[in-house]
Amino acid sequence: MPEDGGLYEFVHISEIASTTRDLMSLNLKHRTQLGGRSEGVHSRSDQQVEHIVLQQARDFVGRAREGFMLSVRQSDVPTRGELRYLLERVLLDWSSFSRELGLEEAHTSANELSSAETLRLVRRQLLAFGMAATALGALPRTPSEEVTFPYSYGKPPTYCDIPAPSSPAEMLHRLEEVESMLWKLMSMEWQELVNHYYGPLRRTYGFFEANARLAQQEAERFGVKPVRRTLQWPA
Repeated sequence: MPEDGGLYEFVHISEIASTTRDLMSLNLKHRTQLGGRSEGVHSRSDQQVEHIVLQQARDFVGRAREGFMLSVRQSDVPTRGELRYLLERVLLDWSSFSRELGLEEAHTSANELSSAETLRLVRRQLLAFGMAATALGALPRTPSEEVTFPYSYGKPPTYCDIPAPSSPAEMLHRLEEVESMLWKLMSMEWQELVNHYYGPLRRTYGFFEANARLAQQEAERFGVKPVRRTLQWPA
């Protein structure tokens, strides 16, 4: 990755966040209503563009989760129980993660993955985690006029009831919740998600909204103008 590769990756993440937020907003506005009746779970495998957007979002959150694994230190973990929980969660993913970084002794030689490629992978993971963690921390402070979730009970709308993660375990839980909800967005009916997963759905929407908002602010500071791809409901 060239020296400005991190900036390109930053812009890419900002586009993923804003497009995912727009996709969720359109579907919630056009396919759901508060208290609406669900028609049951059904496959949306024919929605190719929707699946591409959501898969890109899953890739971003997956990289953020890997960046978390690289970042957390034992000194950051306050209790033995939390450390045990983190180790159990991390070890579930270690096999695939070590393959990605070329750390498997039996299957990958030290020369198969160049140091430049390893650095590129790690930099992408740490950047994704940095953006995700910053967004989760800033989410409760989102100005009410910038909250676009269609079904906010607060007047004015707010995310102030969604606390920022205060420990490594909470951070990991929030990232896993977003990953889980993205899976549901790819396979379940939108009305059922509103009816039965309102809390995780709202937190996931807010996560991408906060990412998009912060990325736009930083892009302006860097003098970068990301390409804005506005999603529209088909006529």
